[in-house]
Amino acid sequence: MPKIAIIGAGISGLTTAWYLQKLAPWAQVTLFDSASQVGGVIQTQYSDPFLIELGADNFATLVPDAIQMVEEMGIRDEFISPKTDHRIAQVVRDGKVIPIPNGFSLMQPTRLSSVMTTRVLSVAGRLRVMAEYFVARRNSVEDESVESFAIRRLGRECFERLVEPIVGGIFTARAETLSMKAAMPQFLEMEQKHGGLIRGALAKRKSQASASVSARLATGARYDQFLAPKKGMGWWMKRIAQDLRCTVHLSQRVTKLEEVDESKWRLWGQTFEQKVEHLLGKSKPTTDPAIDGTFDGTFDAIVLAIPSSRAADLLQATRPKLSSLLQRIPYASSAVAVLAIKRSEIPQDRMCFGIVVPKLERRDSLAISLSSEKYEGRCPDDVVLVRVFMGGAVRPELLDKSDDALLEIARKEVRELLGVTSLPRWETLVRWPAAMPQYMVGHTELIKELFTEAANDPTLQLTGNAYNGVGIPQCIRMARKSAEHLASALVNQGN
Repeated sequence: MPKIAIIGAGISGLTTAWYLQKLAPWAQVTLFDSASQVGGVIQTQYSDPFLIELGADNFATLVPDAIQMVEEMGIRDEFISPKTDHRIAQVVRDGKVIPIPNGFSLMQPTRLSSVMTTRVLSVAGRLRVMAEYFVARRNSVEDESVESFAIRRLGRECFERLVEPIVGGIFTARAETLSMKAAMPQFLEMEQKHGGLIRGALAKRKSQASASVSARLATGARYDQFLAPKKGMGWWMKRIAQDLRCTVHLSQRVTKLEEVDESKWRLWGQTFEQKVEHLLGKSKPTTDPAIDGTFDGTFDAIVLAIPSSRAADLLQATRPKLSSLLQRIPYASSAVAVLAIKRSEIPQDRMCFGIVVPKLERRDSLAISLSSEKYEGRCPDDVVLVRVFMGGAVRPELLDKSDDALLEIARKEVRELLGVTSLPRWETLVRWPAAMPQYMVGHTELIKELFTEAANDPTLQLTGNAYNGVGIPQCIRMARKSAEHLASALVNQGN
């Protein structure tokens, strides 16, 4: 029976194990993670009466892999769509909160009447957006930054007032270095196929595709294309783990990886103060205290479902070229403050799903999400749960501040942008150090070179959000493909 080690029990590691269970039921799979719980950066905190998402709070269904997995798990009824009230996104201009134009999706204007009447842009800025229709397509196939693309097609004001804050809020990245090919290839394809963003929107409108209808009706985002678990994203991660029939070792960090021969891998690691080891087919996990120590094991295949920087460290001795390529993917850190605010203190015109903040505003937050306005069951009716995002590649220096200082920043942002006067009823802060990979210009070429090099090792798989998409559906897709490649490689190896 071939033995497979999966290092990392976040969404990518869990999904790889879940699909391996279906594709290679004859294999013995073991998961290792240094954390004390599964899920990686997808965590839910339950502090009665609050359900707080510390990381991602939903996933998109436009890329179908996540919803397909949910349906395969038979838990579709456990997922809910966003609320219909306050289904708008807003942006800050001159210290005031203003609705993003209806149908402005990432960087594509799909409702021109909304663009021509928005208060976010000046008259000159609106006219420049309308002139995008006449901007010639770019002939070069070389990668360019989001900033370059947006200014070229929509003008600088639209970039600075709309595109940059929206992109910064999603990717926690600097638009001047973020790769169009890696982050938003659909708009490059639209430019090449239709000649531009407005032309692409008009072409979709003519076809009356359901996706285009949704894009025209939504404000700032296609909210009907998102889902979230009723009980929180952390519940979903644990539900995936409970479906597994493999062994999971938590609080164990793999520190060394070595190739024993052409078809065997050995790993070593450190056990932390508590070891949690259980067979997840059982109704309840068993936990046993353990003294700090070391562990090792030999496996026929390895899946590195961890940040590329950690994968680089583990492969440095045996795969120096692959390690060097992995080290070229930078990461950004962020912090999220969660505040429970009295609903009565927030003016109705500021009730929305979220607010993004342009760099031009020189504020200390990247974005503010009114998470309880998006999904039911997050807090009592007289309270609004607000998440304030800080740091990222845009403001990395903020992460040097203390937790108390960051919470004070969050209170100030909520006070000034939402009009709140009293202190929060409850608050918490979570830090995510080096958690968000940065898709720099040239990322797609780097990933192509990286996986060409990795293809020499059929029993070594790399998966995660550092490569082909930071979203949950993209991570699930890549994890499934890793499971497919490994199942095929082990079958061929056995023959």
